[in-house]
Amino acid sequence: MNALGKFIVKQKIPILIISLLLIIPSVIGMTKTRVNYDMLNYLPDNMDTVKGQNILLEDFGKGAFSIIMVEGMKPREISALKKQMEKIEHVDSVIWYDSFVDISIPMEILPEKYYDAFNRDNSTLMAVFFDTSTSSDETMAAIEELKKVCGKNNYVTGMSALITELKDLCEAEEPVYVGIAVACAIVAMLLFMDSFLVPFVFIASI
Repeated sequence: MNALGKFIVKQKIPILIISLLLIIPSVIGMTKTRVNYDMLNYLPDNMDTVKGQNILLEDFGKGAFSIIMVEGMKPREISALKKQMEKIEHVDSVIWYDSFVDISIPMEILPEKYYDAFNRDNSTLMAVFFDTSTSSDETMAAIEELKKVCGKNNYVTGMSALITELKDLCEAEEPVYVGIAVACAIVAMLLFMDSFLVPFVFIASI
């Protein structure tokens, strides 16, 4: 152990240079590493949920879906919004009233139970299907585009939207938690170590 300590002290400059050089691939690896938010990837392939999504993707070209709640818009405006949504990359289809019936025919002619299932006061529901899996990068990017297209008074929900929100929340709060952890570690080391420089050297080495 003594010999190792002497070797490290004598070779401190080469060791420091090697350490600095190793930072380069470390930073590249850190930026290229993707956090996997897809819950289905952590489940076994023989589960019905995983099988169902694979069948939807392979046989029907639809892997994920979201429900859009549109507020305070007229049928023609909703129809125009639907066409904008359909242009978003990886949006396979958007289902609304005009997918089945011309919007010149009032929705009020529908049987009450069907009308109430998709409409409340001045709100209506739309279903958006994606050609990618529930929480793939492409789906989350499409969700972000949907939010921009929909605007403030309309809402995007569903598992894909939930995972996208979770990703955004984690990425926004992560630097705060890391900063708090580093600050607490430095304070603790300053209190219990003889040298005030050691905590900063230790944190820098990490």
